[in-house]
Formats: sequence, C-alpha cells, structure tokens
Amino acid sequence: MTAPKASATGPTLAQRQAKWISELEYEAIPVDVRERARLLLLDFLGVARRGATLPQVEPARALLADLDTAPQATIIGGGGKAAAAYAAYANGTYGHSCEYDDGHMDCGHAGVCVIPTVLALAERKGSSGKDIIVAIVAGYQAMIYSMGPINRVTLDIGWHGMKVGGVFGAAAGAAKILGLSELQIANALAIAGSDSSGTMEYDQSGGEVKRFHAGIATRSGLQAAVLAGAGLTGPLTIFEGLRGIHRLFSERGTVDVERFWDGSWHIMNTFVKLYPMVGTVHAALDALGMVLDRNPAGADDIAEIEVGLVDWAVPHGAAIVHPHDMLSAQFSLAHACALRVIRGQVAIADLADPVIRSDAQINAFAEKVKPVAIDVPDGAEQLFGQVTVRFTDGQTETVLQHAPRGHPKNPATGEDIKVKFREVVSGLLDEETVETFIATIENLEQHENASGLIAQLG
Repeated sequence: MTAPKASATGPTLAQRQAKWISELEYEAIPVDVRERARLLLLDFLGVARRGATLPQVEPARALLADLDTAPQATIIGGGGKAAAAYAAYANGTYGHSCEYDDGHMDCGHAGVCVIPTVLALAERKGSSGKDIIVAIVAGYQAMIYSMGPINRVTLDIGWHGMKVGGVFGAAAGAAKILGLSELQIANALAIAGSDSSGTMEYDQSGGEVKRFHAGIATRSGLQAAVLAGAGLTGPLTIFEGLRGIHRLFSERGTVDVERFWDGSWHIMNTFVKLYPMVGTVHAALDALGMVLDRNPAGADDIAEIEVGLVDWAVPHGAAIVHPHDMLSAQFSLAHACALRVIRGQVAIADLADPVIRSDAQINAFAEKVKPVAIDVPDGAEQLFGQVTVRFTDGQTETVLQHAPRGHPKNPATGEDIKVKFREVVSGLLDEETVETFIATIENLEQHENASGLIAQLG
C-alpha cells in the first residue's frame, strides 16, 4: 500500500497537505510504516535521555525555570513539567544535543521536531498509542512535503533545513493530536511559516545554538497549531506564494514539488545515525573502520587519510580540523578519524571531553586527514565516503562505502536501534527498566492512554 496521492491542481500546497493529514487514519498506515514510527520513537527517546545529561542543554533548563510555565507535560531526565510547548522545546533540544538523532535527506532532522511535539500534546490530552503513531507519521510526511522541494538548495545557501522545515513537521504532528479540522491544519502550517528560518554558520565556527534549533521548531510548530485551533489564520500560499517559503529559501529558483507527492511514506527513508556525528562523515568512518579491521594500525603507522566526499559535504562536516567545543567536534571529520585511529571509537563521552579535544596526539593526527570533493561514484548515495589510507611503509588501501550504515540504502535493523538505545541510556537506567521500556514501545498501540512514556525514562 502507498501513501495517498494528491491532485496537482486546485488547492494550495498547504491545503493539499492539510487534506492528507486530516484524512490519515491508523488503519491506512502499512504495518512496516507503523513499525518504523515505533523504532524512531524509541531512538529519539534514548538519545534525548542521554542529551538531558549534557552541559550544553543547561541554558534550556534556565529558560524553563525563568518562565515557570504551567505543568502540562513531562521534561525528560527528571526535569519536572512545563507547558506543552516548552516541554517539547526542552525535549527537542535534548534530542538534538548529541548529534545522534535521525535524519532525512529531504528535510534534515525530522524526529526531534515531530516526536517531542506529539508526545507533549499526547500527554496533555491522554492520547492513545495509535494516536501517537498516526501523528508521528503525519509530522514526518508534512516536514518532507514542506522542506523537500528546497532542502538541497537551502544547504548550498546556508539555511538549516531542520530549522526551516521543522516548524511544519511540528505543526502537522500537533494538529493531528489536537484533532484540528482540515482548514485549521492548513492555517497551522501557514502560521508556522512565520517562524521558518535558521542559518548553519555553526558548522563553520561552532556555537551550541544549533542544538536548540530543534527545540525552537517544536515550540513554534506546536504554538502554531494551538493558535490555528483558536481561530488565527495565515497565508494559505505560504509555500508557493510570491513571498512564500519555497520562493524565498530557494532565492526564487525553480523547485519540484510534485516528486514528493508520489505516494511514498517518507518516514521510511529516514537515516538512523550509528555515530554521534554529522551524517556527512558516517560513510567515511565506516570505510576507515573497514581498513583498520583488516590492517590494524596506530597513529605512527599512517601517513595520510584522504577522504572523498560529495562536494557539499566538504564544508558541512569536513571544514573543522581542530574543534573547540563538542558541536565543532561532531562536525569535524578530521577529529573523528583521529578518535577512531587513536582511541578505537567515536563516542559521545570522547567528543564531549575538552581534555581529549586538546590532546596533542589527536590534534596532530587530525592534520593527516585530507577531505576532497569527488563526483558521486556509480551506485553510491550522496552520503557516500571513499577513504584512502596511506601507510608509512608505503602501502595504500582504498575503501568506498556507498551508503553509511543506518542509511535507507544500508538500513539499520530494529535490533540495531535497540542496541543503540541500550548504549545511550547505559548508566542512566537499570537493565530491567530498559527492557520494560523497549517492550512498551513495541506494544505501543495496545495502550489506550500512552501519556506516561517520558516519565518512564526518569
């Protein structure tokens, strides 16, 4: 079964989306799509639980303490409760703070915009597990309908696709949970467009504000849905209009909307990260690991590592050699390769550690990593990585990874995602709690009131 198709003529793009979202029912969602939504929910919650422990999210806690909002929804990691919009804000920020959350080539990071929004309102309303699954699927679909036509060009310009498009995914998920009418959903999307923005200067010079882009999108999208439900209206040509999102963020270029209305369930093309790094470097780390597995080598045994990447990935993941904070470390191909060679892994704890970032051996080795832009090889995906290791004894080995592990063309299995969940919550939850929670997610649709999910994670 495919997702419903929409007519190419007549209503505006916001109205077309609203009709699809309004008519979406649990029974129309194929079994594999439901399973994908459950696994992505588990993935988000594990990463967010770990993210809640990181120092870079402290400003979010300070903001919530300052606002002291109504206790409507739970903040993950024992953070108490806040108004739904701000619980979603905190949880989205925590989910994105590890650089370990899911991604999508057509919109950036959908899960951290959609899922915390859905969960916050579901808790407030006492929604069922089925309601949560439907709203998550609707949110991912809407975010790609909204952002897909311009995502590639915004990356070139320097706009952050997740922040630009996240407001629409959040608004759609919120609208579905709230049970808004078709017209109200269209207005929610239209209202959300006024908060659509966000640059990627962080991937050039660092700065932790990037972590908060997901939280800001969730808050804005949720508020847009609530405002639409209260009667506020917006421009229904928010996407294709003269001053609409698609025209402005493409610098008035030509965009292809219709290819995203092809009947696909877009959530199925989500990339599950298996390294806590920007997605553009994952295939290179896979390839480097393959070389080292066959030829165990230390830092002194390697003269140079040349990494071939698609052209747009070089400034988005390979521009930083010597990171100065955790975010810049997670956007540094050179630093990640150094960690893999010298420490044998690329782990959250090491990326967060300023002592490791300043280690002389790691920084010296990072200078041996040489990123180069190359054409996408035949049969490879945009997120490919080609690694050539030149050893000091004169040997050379090259490995091409066509798509990183976790990519839709090299997908993570359900067991991969469960292993990752256990890894990220290790030391935070006891084993019994972990396994009980995994079982809860696996049987989510059996729960008539699934509002206590976040509270179970402490």
